Amino acid sequence: MKITGGFLKGQKLFLPPPKILEIRPLRSRIRKAIFDILGQTLSNWKVLDLFAGTGALGIEALSRGADFAVFVDYSSLSISLIKKNLEKFKLQDKAQVYKLKLPDGLIKLSKNYKNFFNLVFITPPYKKNLALKTLETFPEFLLATEPIIITEEHTDIQLPEKINNLELLQKRTYGETSLYFYSFSQ
Repeated sequence: MKITGGFLKGQKLFLPPPKILEIRPLRSRIRKAIFDILGQTLSNWKVLDLFAGTGALGIEALSRGADFAVFVDYSSLSISLIKKNLEKFKLQDKAQVYKLKLPDGLIKLSKNYKNFFNLVFITPPYKKNLALKTLETFPEFLLATEPIIITEEHTDIQLPEKINNLELLQKRTYGETSLYFYSFSQ
C-alpha cells in the first residue's frame, strides 16, 4: 500500500501481516478519493486519525502539507505500525501517537488539543456501531472552527444526517465502503 499524494507519493507503508484481520487499511483508491475531495494541499491543518490502524490517512495528510497529526488506536500492533511508519518517513516531530480505547478515551486528549483539529478521520472496524458511537460522543471542543469529520462505515450501515451539532455534508460510496463527511451545522 502506497501514499497517493504529496511529498511521500509512491512510498510504501508498513502493513500488518496478511493473517492479521483486525487491521483493515483503507484501500489506496478510497484514500485518493478522500484527498481529491479535500483538495491536494492541507497547509496549516491539524489532523486526528482515530482507529488509525497503520496511520495511512494521517500520514497521507502530512504528506499533503498538514502541520500535525494525532494518531489514536487501542491495538498494540497498530501503535507499533504507526510508529514504524512515522519513523520510516521521518515524521515523528509532526505527530503524536496515543493508545486509547475509543471512543471513551477521546476525553484524554482535551488537555492538549482544545479547538485544535481541522480534519478528523473516524475509521473503525465495520458493523460494530463504533462509527456512530464515536460521532455521538465526540468531544466537540477538540474541533477547530470549520472542521471536516470523515467517517467510514460499511454500506449496510446508515449514519444519520445530523448528530449533535454536526451535519452531513456529503456521502460517497465505494463498493462496501461508505464515507460520510460532516461539519458543524450552519
